[in-house]
Amino acid sequence: MTDTATLGARSAELYYTYARAVDEGDLDTLRDIVTDDVRITRGDNPTEQGVEAFLEVYRAHNALRIPVCKHVVTNVLAKRDGDQIVTHAYFQATMLEDDGTRVIIGVYDDVHVEQGGRLKLAHKRIRVQRVLHLPAAVSQYAHVGRDRPTSAAEG
Repeated sequence: MTDTATLGARSAELYYTYARAVDEGDLDTLRDIVTDDVRITRGDNPTEQGVEAFLEVYRAHNALRIPVCKHVVTNVLAKRDGDQIVTHAYFQATMLEDDGTRVIIGVYDDVHVEQGGRLKLAHKRIRVQRVLHLPAAVSQYAHVGRDRPTSAAEG
């Protein structure tokens, strides 16, 4: 199907898979969702090409050992352009570190392609627009109706 709604939904699913893999440090999934000749462009840096260059970005991210990292991708637009699907989306990455919280806001202007009946990333373009620094967050939360705070892990 090539209608706009279907393309948007399929691209949103790929963005979700990507975001969750980044947050969980899952390099196998990241490898699985890209083309062999994937390109990655971060800001004004030169474009890099190939799976290993792509994964190196996320290996470096994993090396930071951020206790909690959550990416949210919204406002996904997708349009077919020949064999490519050109996408645009907003992202917010919240990095909850021991000494502070960083909220990174930006846009993805990516290219997805169909391979084997599913979409894959062919070009990942990340443009950060702002970084917000906040105090460290706590891992305690008092649910309504509970007498004691629980840790975030207890939910």
